[in-house]
Amino acid sequence: MNPNLKKAVIQFLANEYHLRPEDILPDSEFLPDFNLTPEQLADLITRMQDALDFILPEDKINDIKTVGDLLNSLEPDSHEPEPV
Repeated sequence: MNPNLKKAVIQFLANEYHLRPEDILPDSEFLPDFNLTPEQLADLITRMQDALDFILPEDKINDIKTVGDLLNSLEPDSHEPEPV
């Protein structure tokens, strides 16, 4: 994963929720910890993709429950060849 994208995602969440980046942990859960409904989480992910110019595969979005899930979903699938 592009380390700059990871930092940008953490910074986006920190700005969105008025937190320090170091307070956003991989095991932070979007629904209980950030007080989001599933619809609000979908909206957050959409806004984040637009703001940071990345696209998550649709099949990965439904599996995102924690910040760590989100960061892991940015990783390329292991069976896909790395770009040269």
